[in-house]
Amino acid sequence: MARPLPLAGSVVFLIFAGCAATQNTLAQDLARERWRKCDHFRGIVLKDIKPDGQIWVWQADGGEVTAWRACDSAVRAEQGKGAKDSLPPSPMTLASAIPNGTANVPTWKRGYEWAYRAETATGTNIFVWSMDREEALDGVPHYVIKVGPREIFYRKSDGAFSRETLDGATVRRITPARLMYVWPLRVGESWEQTMREERPNDRLDEERVDVETVEAQETVTVPAGTFETFKIVCRNKQTGAIRYEMWYAPEVGQWIKIFENLESGRRARELIGFKLR
Repeated sequence: MARPLPLAGSVVFLIFAGCAATQNTLAQDLARERWRKCDHFRGIVLKDIKPDGQIWVWQADGGEVTAWRACDSAVRAEQGKGAKDSLPPSPMTLASAIPNGTANVPTWKRGYEWAYRAETATGTNIFVWSMDREEALDGVPHYVIKVGPREIFYRKSDGAFSRETLDGATVRRITPARLMYVWPLRVGESWEQTMREERPNDRLDEERVDVETVEAQETVTVPAGTFETFKIVCRNKQTGAIRYEMWYAPEVGQWIKIFENLESGRRARELIGFKLR
């Protein structure tokens, strides 16, 4: 007799996605692609795929659940590498010109989603940013981006990063909010900012000075497609060391690639799918 696999343990997976049918979330899209590739094991029947990407299946007695898990893990690894045959197609694949060589502050709407892969020395993982709501911090309107139990607050007027929470508790705060962009974006623009970064869990409280420059306009290809971008480089003012290189694409209202030099080492992230509902 078939029975649903329980939520606990490693049977149900968190799954993140590229872009397909508009009624699905990004997480559901990639989960369905993985299920399609692994739907050939005895006694394993799909029950449901949740909006957050959890796969629920029915398992008959003697079902090949171990083999199904292995298949799912293998396809997930392919998706993490950005393998084209493992990702649902993105809605845009060709670059569009940037009008007048400038870009204005984007408007994010509830339900917008961007899926990324992140690669470090310890491995690769996939995550989805979802625009969940608007909320005021100290009376100032912010966009709230959800990533699982994590929420990131960006000032609505200019996209400046203000705060990050985990399960509702603040884990990172920038004062004043960090200016990731100065609008309108155009090649040659540069700005300097002094800010204080607090990370209560790490007992970190430090002041830093960043200098950011829009260095070039470049055509960039990532798994989600090919886009016209602005390349922005952030440097430590005191040492001149590069903190990160980022490529912002006006078409998707978000960066599509970033290389970061962190204390833990180098991290590379790039867009594998998106939905602008």
